[in-house]
Amino acid sequence: MGFIKLDFTVNAPVEHVWNFGLQADKIPEWQFDVAAVKGISGPIDRKGIKYILVYKKAGILLNSPVEVSRFEQENLTVETSGQTPLGGYFKSRTTMRRINEQMTHVDWVMDYKLPGWVFGVLMDKLLFEWAFRKTVQKYNKNFKMIAEETFLQRQDRGF
Repeated sequence: MGFIKLDFTVNAPVEHVWNFGLQADKIPEWQFDVAAVKGISGPIDRKGIKYILVYKKAGILLNSPVEVSRFEQENLTVETSGQTPLGGYFKSRTTMRRINEQMTHVDWVMDYKLPGWVFGVLMDKLLFEWAFRKTVQKYNKNFKMIAEETFLQRQDRGF
């Protein structure tokens, strides 16, 4: 079983960052290898919601079914679980907290297991964990950038 923990800061109020992160249709904007989100038309805002992330890898579309397994609006926590595009499984949790009126801290953790028993564990330690960590760091950088840009755009429009 693999485990990755990352955190970062967003220069926008926690309410904005939280609401931005719950917009399923925005996921392909910050997760560059997600081509589409299927099975959902609104926000990811309650336990039991299911959707499918469609990843594009080497020109092939791969489905990753996801379910919201925990949702705590009051604690700014959302947890998802599902199947990886190649047949393993994962459980991830995102928690946000206010640093001050204009800054948000985001904590993200994921437990996962690749398919293939011993071979999957070996591949994880040799290759996948490093590559996946780098990918998620890019996701987080994109998320931060877009959340900050959309907040500034709202400020410019007087919201």
